[in-house]
Amino acid sequence: MSQSAAEMRQQKQVKVYDMNLMRKGVIDVYRSLIWTRKYKEAGTVELHASLNSRNLNLLQKGNIVAMTGSVESAVIEGMAADDYSNEITATGRMLSAVLSRRGIRTVVNVSNATYEDVMRRLTDIAAVSSTDPLPGLVLGEKRGFGGTVTLQVSYKDLYTYLTKLSACSNLGFRIRADYKEKKFYFEVYEGKDHSEHQTGNKRVIFSEVYRNINTATFVTNSQNYKTHAVVYGDGEGTDRTVIEAALDPAATGWERRELMVDARDIQRNELTDAQYRSALIQRGNEKLSECGIVECLEAVTLPNVNFTYKTDYDLGDIVTVHKKAWGIRMDKRITEIQEVYENGGLSIVPTFGDPLPDTVDLSDR
Repeated sequence: MSQSAAEMRQQKQVKVYDMNLMRKGVIDVYRSLIWTRKYKEAGTVELHASLNSRNLNLLQKGNIVAMTGSVESAVIEGMAADDYSNEITATGRMLSAVLSRRGIRTVVNVSNATYEDVMRRLTDIAAVSSTDPLPGLVLGEKRGFGGTVTLQVSYKDLYTYLTKLSACSNLGFRIRADYKEKKFYFEVYEGKDHSEHQTGNKRVIFSEVYRNINTATFVTNSQNYKTHAVVYGDGEGTDRTVIEAALDPAATGWERRELMVDARDIQRNELTDAQYRSALIQRGNEKLSECGIVECLEAVTLPNVNFTYKTDYDLGDIVTVHKKAWGIRMDKRITEIQEVYENGGLSIVPTFGDPLPDTVDLSDR
């Protein structure tokens, strides 16, 4: 049953808190809210509301905005007031972005641990149990996600490195604010497989045949694609340790695309030879995860057409996308969902697959 505009506005009130998770007020009338959720990095928020003293006070940098029914919250990072339009525009990112305020200030060796354990351990070292922790941040429930990995990491930005691990493992991460307990929970999570080729979960298919997608945009690009990472470890000149990691081991000839990776910062120290080689391979895999073939489809859908958003499918889930007119049928992970609230209505813009990055890191570290 569809909601009335009044019911939807009540459900999607914007609640404002300070960084101590104390409530400051509610904004229930606004022109537009674009709430963009992302699986492998922090999502974004953009709110357009009336220019008045109350909203000016609420939408200050550093305050947190939340919505009923949304597991994510966002911290306001920018605010613009415009007399001409009589409007305030507040922008920010989801709470996981605050992890960029801390760095990994030591050498961390990990041997045969799950990706989830690694992400939790690094967050604990840099932001929970450090000498200057992020106030109120704790580790959420451990779920046991991800395959095992051996690596060494030192002196990196915490948030940036977590996004690399997320890309390698296909796990999402977030910070969930608990407004009753006044705590921030760091959580690692994994989407479900709802594609047509599996049998364990409800199948979810987006197609113009079912009239649940429109205004589609398809992008594919292999400009930055690499199949092999040639990783250079310790030693000098021709005596350096060299290990190869492969995204497509069978690629040869014109299909083989090499990426040179300098990993001399990975130190043997207490690592065995096998652990050291595994750490070099992991570094290569991290770089290769940033150099895949881009293949994504973005389309507009409504939250309750054929399948119910957040009930039948959600951010991080794998679904089947069928664009019959273009001859496209693929199983893709939902890596981004943009919720657009305007004129009392809600539209959903999911991104199936990994989009082109805004910037490309060409460094070898």
